[in-house]
Amino acid sequence: MKIAVFYEHIAEAAQQENITPVKSIYEKVKSFGIDAVEIDYERAVKEEDFLFRDLKEADLSVSCMYGFFDFVHGSTVEDGKRMVDFADKHDIRKVMLIPGFLKKVEFIPFLYQKKLDKMIVALTNICEYAKSRNIMVVLEDFDGKEAPFATAEQLSVFLKRIPDLYCAFDTGNFLYSGEDSLKVLPVFLDRIRHVHCKDRTFTAKEGEEPKETVDGKKMYSCAVGSGCIQMKEILDQIIGSGYDGYLSIEHFGSLNQLSDMEKSAAYLKNFCDVH
Repeated sequence: MKIAVFYEHIAEAAQQENITPVKSIYEKVKSFGIDAVEIDYERAVKEEDFLFRDLKEADLSVSCMYGFFDFVHGSTVEDGKRMVDFADKHDIRKVMLIPGFLKKVEFIPFLYQKKLDKMIVALTNICEYAKSRNIMVVLEDFDGKEAPFATAEQLSVFLKRIPDLYCAFDTGNFLYSGEDSLKVLPVFLDRIRHVHCKDRTFTAKEGEEPKETVDGKKMYSCAVGSGCIQMKEILDQIIGSGYDGYLSIEHFGSLNQLSDMEKSAAYLKNFCDVH
């Protein structure tokens, strides 16, 4: 197993530490034991001319590319296929497509099923296309009430209906929906092909904008292994099930990205060393 981190955290760290250009921080990131980045599709397209070159020079690969779409209100299957083609061009073998969000009125039962079906049909076609190019598509438990794949039950519907779609298990996102990540984990173990290691804390951090759960609790970012998520128990089960992919550090919102990145990587190295 190897450790990855969201590229946005690297960019934020460079800004917070007043380091320019961003690639100047790559060597430090590598020194933490991080081997790859999770990259946003939109950024990757905009910065294609130099981004992949700089990452390669730093010996940083891309563990997964993620992109946001709206298959209910405008995005097309062809839009999704273009992301797959872009990933293939850069030899990225795993992508995460966020299929869109619903408006409040669209959660009314008779509308909800219609909108959900539209998302699922689009994702099914894209997953089949990606599979033909040896690219895996994953979907996570997104932390947003507008996402019809936020809870364990909602995400399970997508996985059950789309055979070629797999789970990107986000350790911290189920908490947003008031669910226990460790308790719902067994539902997904046989479909997990990617892991976002996100910890949470309810201890307020001055200056940081908190993320509110569905029941109004304020969550803050923290280094992996230092918060309230049962990270060791979760990772032990995932790795014990045979998972040998990337453990991707995620702590959006952190005002100390570089420090949190180093602490997170140090914590996750324990699992890589043992397994």
